[in-house]
Amino acid sequence: MEIYRSGRFVVALLSACCLLWPAQASTDLGRVKEHYRKGNYAEALRELRPLVDAGHPAAMNVMGVLLDNGHGVPKDLRSAADYYRRSAEKGDPAGQYNWATMLRHGAGVVQDERQAAEWFRKSANQGDADAQRELGLMHANGRGGLTKDQIQGVTWLEKSADRGDVEAQYAVGWFRAYGDSPVKNEAAAAKWFLRAAERGEAKAQREIGFALFYGRGAKRDQQAAVQWLKKAAGQADTMAQVNLGKILRNGWGVERNDKEANEWYRQAANSGDAEAQTALGVASFFGYGVHKDDTEAVRWYRLAAKQGSPVALSNLGSHYEYGTGGVLQDHIQAARLYEAAAVQGEPYGQSNIARMYRDGRGVSSDAVLAHAWANLAASATSPHPKAADERDSMNQFLPREVLAEAQRLARNWKPGEPLGKSRLKPFGVAELKVTSDILALAKVLDAKLLEERAGQFPARPDSKAGLVTCNTRCVNGDCFRTYGDGRQVRFQAKQVWNLLSNQFVREAGPC
Repeated sequence: MEIYRSGRFVVALLSACCLLWPAQASTDLGRVKEHYRKGNYAEALRELRPLVDAGHPAAMNVMGVLLDNGHGVPKDLRSAADYYRRSAEKGDPAGQYNWATMLRHGAGVVQDERQAAEWFRKSANQGDADAQRELGLMHANGRGGLTKDQIQGVTWLEKSADRGDVEAQYAVGWFRAYGDSPVKNEAAAAKWFLRAAERGEAKAQREIGFALFYGRGAKRDQQAAVQWLKKAAGQADTMAQVNLGKILRNGWGVERNDKEANEWYRQAANSGDAEAQTALGVASFFGYGVHKDDTEAVRWYRLAAKQGSPVALSNLGSHYEYGTGGVLQDHIQAARLYEAAAVQGEPYGQSNIARMYRDGRGVSSDAVLAHAWANLAASATSPHPKAADERDSMNQFLPREVLAEAQRLARNWKPGEPLGKSRLKPFGVAELKVTSDILALAKVLDAKLLEERAGQFPARPDSKAGLVTCNTRCVNGDCFRTYGDGRQVRFQAKQVWNLLSNQFVREAGPC
């Protein structure tokens, strides 16, 4: 995972007035700073121009800041970048940082991350904490032509963090918590997260909350974890809001509170978070902390489904399948939604689309696809509870070649990809079941017939040396004979003309 900055960082004027320049320049920059803080940009500009004309690098950086933000002058990124460059080339670390930032983002100048990395390095080597942070991130993420090197990246980040840069403290904590070996160190991560959290950094408050909740690098303390998560959530950290909702909904380490859970979910949902929108849909459907309302559930599911939430897609599909929540019943739309969820690996979506293919609702019945999706739903990390039974019920009557093809598709499927094409002509599951049922009934009838016939054979006669012995029983010419050696034979009696009765009669004949 890469950590990106949101927007350009503008160096505070305080850093520009603390350079080793003649006392007069330092004094004048101090007055510029005071005017700037009070919003007297015209006065700040008047004090600044003589210093800029004299070629003071710190002053040129400050002029870049004014142009960059449009304070006292029209906003002009190209001119701001030019002043930053001139300041950087004269060795001002703040100017070097700002020039590198413009190069990295392509603001007022052609984007060039390689040059940006070099200027960040020059500023970082002069002790600029912001530059050290950015250089660390570029090393850790392999940006700016730098080879990805998390060790080097964390080294720079820790230098910045030690100087009090709260963003660097969070960043180094992140790499210590989630980075690759050997930088991974959960105890160190918790330490950095706590330092940044205590200074009000929302992301760090969220992460120390996670560390305490799961006992990662710190002693497990779920009550304290919830308090840190609430601090982060109160600063509009969406991830903290969603996780607070989960904790309160499920009562993990705290008393279950559906109403409070919904409040945190709602804040995240209103910020566009799909997981929170889905959770509110589930709450409305089951009545968790709110009145049960299928229509409201569908509204939230629609919002989340537009963002591709697999759970929302599957749940919305159920409403279309049964025509609930204010939508008209539409099996075709239901099948489309189920399959969109199934492709993402959602086990309920997989089980639902398996039923649709099995029963031929919204899609053409296809035994191969039905079994393959049911198999995937049953073998998921969190499987659908009925998927295995539905799959096994199909096993009883699917021909061997159909079963083998379904297993091949399931075995080759990868999350995020379509299931694949069957090599077999589609077979209707219902038709296969009927055929199977007929064959099964035939086997039962044959068994019963054999059982009935077994009672029609006469008892075995005693065997006699040198003679063939048998007992015979005939009913309307259908004869059953048991021999002395145990053989049993069924045969038809022969028609023979009887001179005495002047008609044909049936005779079993001798043994």
